[in-house]
Amino acid sequence: MAGIRDITIVDSNATESEASESGGIKVLCSPDSCGSNNLTVYRRTISPGGSIDVHAGDDYSLVYVISAPGKGILHFNNAAHEMEDGAGVLLVPGEGARFEASAAPVDLLQMVAPKPPAAVDDGLPGGPGYFFNRKKLRALSDASGGRIRRFCAESSIRLRDGSRLTPTNAIQAGEMHYNEGGSSPYHLHKGTEANPKGAAHCYMTFKGRGVVEVEKEFREIEPGTLVYFPPGVPHRLRSQGGPLDYFEIQAWRSFKTTILSEETQGLKWFYERESPSEELVEWNQS
Repeated sequence: MAGIRDITIVDSNATESEASESGGIKVLCSPDSCGSNNLTVYRRTISPGGSIDVHAGDDYSLVYVISAPGKGILHFNNAAHEMEDGAGVLLVPGEGARFEASAAPVDLLQMVAPKPPAAVDDGLPGGPGYFFNRKKLRALSDASGGRIRRFCAESSIRLRDGSRLTPTNAIQAGEMHYNEGGSSPYHLHKGTEANPKGAAHCYMTFKGRGVVEVEKEFREIEPGTLVYFPPGVPHRLRSQGGPLDYFEIQAWRSFKTTILSEETQGLKWFYERESPSEELVEWNQS
């Protein structure tokens, strides 16, 4: 029987940082530390006035801005973008981006996944990469009304003009917000024929406290905590004492989800209406 001992819990605030000229970098999850076969997660800081260059190399890399109180500039694809909270880039193999802090430090989350096999991408072109921010991303609400999410990497999400958000199944990732009392159903993820080992699945909390459950064992988690779930481990996350904000990652995006609890809402999600007259549209996860 699975239990809390089967997941990996990392306090990113206490993790040792490797210093660099422009800031520091912490390894939060990797094949060696978490057993995450297709995912490595870094937390990076940029000192005031500093900058870093991120190159995807042969992999896919998603860089998400956790906090940029002084804004700053994100350079990608010959364009300069304001580096604000919730902004970032998806870099496909061969692409790169530059992050420049202003008078305040910048806190980044970087996810790296290898190029998936053709069966995982299932005909998707694999690129190009793109810049995103909260104005560009569409919000979804679950059927219970307790949870809101914004995907910044998800191949089945459509933007307001109908175009596809992400051109690859290498990474699925996005912001999650739980209202007070919000909870996921008790569920598990398994592999597919295209991805037999299953997706590397983790999340990192930013604001508020949460409780993670595995087979009736519970662990309270604080802001700055990364939790990694091996494929096949059933789990649930709920807010504790108020709202909860975290970032969720799956790589590669080829897995099957089984709902084990009895909530009728399951994993149904709907695009939020942008006007009272707009029709409520369900997000199709297939």
